[in-house]
Parts: sequence; C-alpha cells; structure tokens
Amino acid sequence: MTLRRSILLAAAALALAPLSPIVAQPAPVEGFADIADLTIGAPVVLKAAITKASKLSRKEAPDVPEGRVRLLIEAQVQGVLTAREAVPAKISYLWDGSLDARGKVPKLKGLPVILFLKRVPGREGQYQLTSRNGQIAGTARSEQHIRRVLSDIRQPDIRDLRVTGLGNAFHVRGSIPGEAESQIFINTATGRPVSLVVLSRPGQAKSYSVALSDVIDDAATTIPRDTLMWYHLACQLPRALPAGSVDQLEDADKQAVAADYGFVLTSLGACGRTLR
Repeated sequence: MTLRRSILLAAAALALAPLSPIVAQPAPVEGFADIADLTIGAPVVLKAAITKASKLSRKEAPDVPEGRVRLLIEAQVQGVLTAREAVPAKISYLWDGSLDARGKVPKLKGLPVILFLKRVPGREGQYQLTSRNGQIAGTARSEQHIRRVLSDIRQPDIRDLRVTGLGNAFHVRGSIPGEAESQIFINTATGRPVSLVVLSRPGQAKSYSVALSDVIDDAATTIPRDTLMWYHLACQLPRALPAGSVDQLEDADKQAVAADYGFVLTSLGACGRTLR
C-alpha cells in the first residue's frame, strides 16, 4: 500500500460512521430538503465523473459488513458549484456501497456524480465526503436545486432564517364578518423578528405570508416551494402550535390561530426529507 493511499484511507474513513444503508450505485437525490441539507453542510460541492473505483481489502476496511464494499474512488472534476478555494482537477475519496445481485462490485466508471466534500484536517488538497450521502447521482434537477440553495444562502434575510421554535401568537377580527388576521411570531437562531401572517377576507381565499421585519405590510412575502426560505419553514416549524404561544388568548381566538397555523403547514406541504 502506498503512503498516499494509507493517508487517504485513514483520514477519509472519519466520514464513514454507520448511517442508513445506501444503494449499489450513487442514488438520484432530487428532493429539495435533502439537497438543502447536503449543500448547507458542505464547504465544497463539485460535479465530477468517476474514473476509477478500487475495492478495499477486508484488512483495509474491517468494519464493512457482509454484502457491502468500501471503495477508493478517483474522479475527474467537471465543474465547481461552490468552493472557498481552488480544487484539484482530480480527487480521490472513500465511499461505501452495496455489492450487486451477483456479489460483485458495482460498475461506477464513467458515472456522473455530485460530491459534497470537506477538507481533510491537516492534509493539504485532500477531501472527504461530508457524510455517507455525500455522493449522489449527477442529475439536472439536483444541480438546479443546489444552485438555488447557493443563491439563497447569499441573501442574509434567508440564510439566517433558521427556525428554533414559535413565540406568541395573536388573532384580530376585522370590522366585517369573515375578516381576520393571525400573526404568529417565529423564534430564529439569530433573534431577528420574523412572523407568519395569515389573512382572511370575505369572498377571498385565505392567504399567508412571512414578515421578515417588524413592518408587516411592506415586508410580508409569499413563499415559493423549493426555496431556502420554504425549506426553513417546511422542515423546521413545529408540527403543532405550542400551548404557550396562545395561552393569553380567548378560547375562540386560540382555535382561530390554531386553524390558521394548520393552514400554513398545509400550504407549505411536507418537508420531504428522506436522507438521514
């Protein structure tokens, strides 16, 4: 075994702690929540094509269970989606997969992949997958989602919108029957003022928006699906309105706010996260 191979195996193995099973070949991962999870957690995201996959011996990978295989993969970089520094044209990394139905190593040479990577500490120019899900099939939809996440991350109002819980909620009835407004404050990691605003108007469909400041009318915005703001809300909002958010309200207003919050969750739709 060469010195370079030994160093790479020792360092990259840190990223291979047991997680969920993966398929024989890099899986297509096209759900926005999964892509957002991977992208946010990766300092480096590359498009690449696998040029070589070498099976590690049982001695080199003693922790790999039967039916699985650990591969030392070499890949040609075909595009950089994000990186804080220059990356080499060719990279190597470890990846765990399943043997095929015949018990053979899956054929990976030539496959396009998207890689979510981080630097190997103390090893100049060496990288490892951020997780066992850090190699996915390279598809146009996945790349589109990644580019959207990277674009949204550059906007501080959206980047910093990590939900930590819900604060107080209020419900105000209008001057005419059927007119009402609910406001539900969102607790965020940065402490910035954010709230959900749900409007009910006679003869109109109920609507919701998100206010990113104390000024609701001008700052409120609708939330398109498959955006980073949608991800923060759909994946991080509690599934039910906490009792503490409405304990100061009358019973009728509590019910109205709870219904409006349920409307928001339904409108956002399921987070759709599948990777763990």
